[in-house]
Amino acid sequence: MLLDQSVTRNISLASLGRYSRWGWMDRRAEAAEAAELVAALDIRPADPERPIKTLSGGNQQKAVLARWLVNGRRLLLLDEPTRGVDVGARAELYAVVRRLADTGVGVLLVSSEVPEVLGLADRVLVIREGRIIHRAAAAELDEHRVLDMIMEGSAL
Repeated sequence: MLLDQSVTRNISLASLGRYSRWGWMDRRAEAAEAAELVAALDIRPADPERPIKTLSGGNQQKAVLARWLVNGRRLLLLDEPTRGVDVGARAELYAVVRRLADTGVGVLLVSSEVPEVLGLADRVLVIREGRIIHRAAAAELDEHRVLDMIMEGSAL
C-alpha cells in the first residue's frame, strides 16, 4: 500500500496501463472505477479520495482486494487475507470473499486459520511440510480433524 496516497491510487496501482493513453492518465476513468469498487466492497468511509492510511485495517485490506478486481480478474490468490485485522473486519472480509466466489470469481485461499478456511472454502487441501495430505469438501471436515491431520502428518 501507498499509505500517503488516496484509496483511488491504491486501487488503480496494479492497472495503471488501463487508464493511460499516449502518456496521459485518464483520472476520471480511474476515479469512476475506484468509486464503483469502493461501493461494491463497502469500503468505509466511502470516499475514494481519502488517504488510505486513514482507513481501518479491514478497509485497507478491502482496498487491496479491489486493486486486483479492476481488470475483471476471474481468479484471486488470497494469502492470509485477514492477518492483522480485528474480528469485525474479518467478518466483513469473509462476506466479500464469499460474495466474489458466488459471482464466479475463483478464490484460492491460503490460511493458517482453520476455522477461516472451513467457513469460506468449498474444497480444502490440507498441506503439511509442502505435501498435500488430504483433500475433501469443507463440509466433510471439522477443525479438530484438520488439526489432527496437520499434527500427525497423515490423512484421517
